[in-house]
Amino acid sequence: MNIMNTMKKKIISLLPAIFFLSFSFLMMSCEKDEVKDPVTQAYVGSETCMTCHADHYDKFIKSGHPFKFNKVIDGTQPVVPYRSEVVPTPAGYGWDDITYMIGGYFWKARFIDKKGYIMTEQDDTQFNIADGSQVAYHGSDPMGTKIYDCGKCHVTGWVSIAEGGTPHDGLEGMGGEFAEGGIHCEACHGMGAVHADSELATDITIDNSSADCGRCHTRNEDNSIAAKGGFIKHHEQYDEWLASGGHFSSNIGCNTCHDPHASTVNDDLAPGEGVKASCTSCHTDYNMDKHTYGGVTCVTCHMPLASKSALKTGDYTGDVHSHTFKINPAADGTLFNAEGTLANPEGLGLSLDYACYSCHKDDAGLGGAMSAKTMEELSAKATNFHGTE
Repeated sequence: MNIMNTMKKKIISLLPAIFFLSFSFLMMSCEKDEVKDPVTQAYVGSETCMTCHADHYDKFIKSGHPFKFNKVIDGTQPVVPYRSEVVPTPAGYGWDDITYMIGGYFWKARFIDKKGYIMTEQDDTQFNIADGSQVAYHGSDPMGTKIYDCGKCHVTGWVSIAEGGTPHDGLEGMGGEFAEGGIHCEACHGMGAVHADSELATDITIDNSSADCGRCHTRNEDNSIAAKGGFIKHHEQYDEWLASGGHFSSNIGCNTCHDPHASTVNDDLAPGEGVKASCTSCHTDYNMDKHTYGGVTCVTCHMPLASKSALKTGDYTGDVHSHTFKINPAADGTLFNAEGTLANPEGLGLSLDYACYSCHKDDAGLGGAMSAKTMEELSAKATNFHGTE
């Protein structure tokens, strides 16, 4: 009996310790299984993306997309890849008077004033990089009146005032707010906070469709091809592709030919391949026997410089390649409607003047440096050019 009493006393004396250990293990288990608060979706910036995606980042950061909208810091001209020239500011204004530079990577640069308005009125508010000229941008609009409302395609995370945004940096001329200046990773892939935390591919947007590129590379809501001054307006590659016939119907789209992370206009300098395919990658049975003179390639005729961003270099030559591809071989074909406001209105493709007169001369002696050709002569050459109707 004494032994039993002694054992009972020992068990009773151990109960507090047993309870304490059980409680401790329970608490440790709870702490181990504690669910973290969900990450709030937000923009994290391209530098965060770089930590895991250095290969894409190294290509992208030297392309033109991140430099569509450049903040001016300490009154100093923004640094842009592959550009070393001094960008002249509008007369009477220095970099201390400018908050952002629009563009500056390849074609042109424009400016945002201290209050957030696009600088206008003067005859020097646009700087053309190719020849160093300065021209007017919206010369009829008084300085300090043109709201900056271009953020949808110039910045990342644009929210217009109409959508509930507030003027960025408190600048009254800003028509909205944004996360980053320029087109950065999250402009195409969506907010990255959740993905950066989970590292799951399902937590980020990956859209390889041409329509995704078409969110910016378009103008008119009905995808008609806007024109002005005898040229197709710039950044309409998606609208042109929609009218390209076989390329569109076969879904030969933007990413078929381009690496979206790399540069196109500086493809020979920037890492990666802005243009990753040639025409002959698909058109293996093409026939160029009828035109082998002067280094003419597929691009010369099927992607002529029929669009203009900053400068034209001839009556039929702008500074942006068309992406319509189709050529209308009719002698009486025209690229524009009667008002000159739409290109390819009937969907027949590029007219022969824009496809051919960058090299040849027209009846008035305008065009390129090669021989003069009538439209009838061009039509005879172009009809069934590649040996198939």
